[in-house]
Amino acid sequence: MADITYLPTAPQCTYLSLVTAAYWHKIVGYHAAENLQTEGVRRALDMALRSRSSS
Repeated sequence: MADITYLPTAPQCTYLSLVTAAYWHKIVGYHAAENLQTEGVRRALDMALRSRSSS
């Protein structure tokens, strides 16, 4: 599962991309960015995939 939310920060907002393990309801990947481009989501997904391969 994945989610994108924004955090109001000065002077602009920050977008937080989260990837969660559906079964455990645990965050397995995340990335914060100043824009809403696919790169932030890709980095969160990469982190999730790395955490899966290391366990």
